[in-house]
Amino acid sequence: MASPRWVIGQHACQEAVDVHFSWVQEVVLLEGRQKEVNPFSKLLQRKKIQPRFKGKKFFNDLGEGHQGMAVKLSQRPEFDDQSLSQSKSLVVFLDGITDPHNLGAVLRTAWLLGASGLFIPKNRTVDLTPTVAKVASGGAEHVPVEMCHFPSKLEWFKKNGFWVYGLSEKADDPLPKVNFADKSVLVVGAEDKGVRSSTASFCDLFLGIPQVAKGPSYNASVAFSICAYEWARQQLVPS
Repeated sequence: MASPRWVIGQHACQEAVDVHFSWVQEVVLLEGRQKEVNPFSKLLQRKKIQPRFKGKKFFNDLGEGHQGMAVKLSQRPEFDDQSLSQSKSLVVFLDGITDPHNLGAVLRTAWLLGASGLFIPKNRTVDLTPTVAKVASGGAEHVPVEMCHFPSKLEWFKKNGFWVYGLSEKADDPLPKVNFADKSVLVVGAEDKGVRSSTASFCDLFLGIPQVAKGPSYNASVAFSICAYEWARQQLVPS
């Protein structure tokens, strides 16, 4: 049975209620906002949801950037193998990302560029926290985030026709020269350590993003966004 989760922030809460109304268990607003009119309060009225009101401590305990709004959901999106039956698919593996802002930013881009799922390891990682949902601004309601055993899951994707691309600043193949496969896996490592060797062994190709400065590397979510956009440009935008 899925564990309940909290979503905070106006855009994230609006998307949660709008998309997953049947999952809503509770809506909480900051005390003193009983008469406030905004897009979220209007949505609650349309959905006939009566919110509860609590003080700042409740919201601060959930996460930063809450904007005095929180929604408790009974479930989270689940990865559907059937979604991969389409001819063009993108999935993401985040190898050791511990910053919730990074995961949230990746989720938002993954949603907007049509990724089918996002996978994280079972340790040394951040999961779908309220802060992640806030930063994702609705993306957490559309892209499943699944904790898994990387080797077996990557092997499953390879057997199902996916080409696995690892992001590395030391790669021999620069992004502009890479022709992405219709079914692609993007593997993004932690900013300090990169992709783990145990994960790297499953990559069919390592690609790098051109940069002027030597030494520093792109933020993980930025690197993913650049590569995911290039995949979408090649696969989804008519030439």
